[in-house]
Amino acid sequence: MAKRMDTSTKGRTTQEFFPEVAERLKMKINRTQNFTTMVTGHGKTKSYLHRFKIIETPTCPCGNGDQTTNHLLFECDLLNKERDILKLSVVKTNVWPTSKSDLIRKYYKEFTKFINEIPFDEIKVA
Repeated sequence: MAKRMDTSTKGRTTQEFFPEVAERLKMKINRTQNFTTMVTGHGKTKSYLHRFKIIETPTCPCGNGDQTTNHLLFECDLLNKERDILKLSVVKTNVWPTSKSDLIRKYYKEFTKFINEIPFDEIKVA
């Protein structure tokens, strides 16, 4: 399984969060819809919905780019307050931006708090 993950071109977003399949399988993770969206890149983002022609534009309501998981995590002005709380936790022991795998391994609690506060239903409709 790990070898297949290393050679596959699919699931790259998930692989950034979980580079080691065996390590992921040892983790207890509370999977929510927001969590799944963020670690897979599939789901409630405007870029994903636009890809399947469900909505007309992938642009984030903040106006600063397409609403991708990377945009939400690192750039979206609509999430500055929530991101600042996450960043404060990270910069105590690391640098921002940190790797996605570190967000899961070292800052899981803070990361899940951040993503569960993303109001997808409000920010996906511009």
